[in-house]
Amino acid sequence: MRPVVADVDKICKYPSNAFKGLYLRDDNCDIVCKTEGFPNGDCKGFLRKCVCTKPC
Repeated sequence: MRPVVADVDKICKYPSNAFKGLYLRDDNCDIVCKTEGFPNGDCKGFLRKCVCTKPC
C-alpha cells in the first residue's frame, strides 16, 4: 500500500504492518510504529487502524 501524503503538513502516513490487537490507546500504536522505524503512530478512523507517520 502506498503512503498517503498530506500536502499542507508534508506528513506521510503508512498503515502499520506489525500492530496486532485492539486499537484502544494511541500510545500502543505509537510504540509499535517506533519499532517499525517511524517517529510517530496514531489510531485513526472509525475502525481505529494503527497509522504510522513521518515527514515526507
